[in-house]
Amino acid sequence: MPSIEILSIDQVQPLEVDRFRFAVLPDDTRRSHRSRPRFQDDFDRVSGILYHLGNPNLKSSRSGRIFFAYELLSEESKHGGTFLEFASDYRIAAQSLLAELMTDSPVHRLLFTSDWQFGPEWTRREPAVTLDEFWRLHDARRVLLNALYPMEQDQ
Repeated sequence: MPSIEILSIDQVQPLEVDRFRFAVLPDDTRRSHRSRPRFQDDFDRVSGILYHLGNPNLKSSRSGRIFFAYELLSEESKHGGTFLEFASDYRIAAQSLLAELMTDSPVHRLLFTSDWQFGPEWTRREPAVTLDEFWRLHDARRVLLNALYPMEQDQ
């Protein structure tokens, strides 16, 4: 199952997340929900709040550590195996969440990560991108699974 975790660097108070169409679980301990997390060392190097994105039906079971985002992905992403693409039903909400997290980060920086348990074997740490660059990569199906994308505020 895929996970999507976003760390808002140096953020002190979590955003109100109930309004999103999918589950969002803020976590001030910055602990990945993966049993063998690819990016925990990256999360440990910074402060802030980690947001776990999950399927809409997980909104009612936020206390659990089983949190996955399969339903948030497009059909092509679910079966393509290498790229992350939000389903059209969730893209605008994901874009809004990232923009709010970027604004709320005192240093205007995020770490966007994805981890597909049964996906590609690689782990990638990509160069920093702006939000606009991230969405251009996303729309071109060039946001990789099992990758970390540092994000900076658009100029």
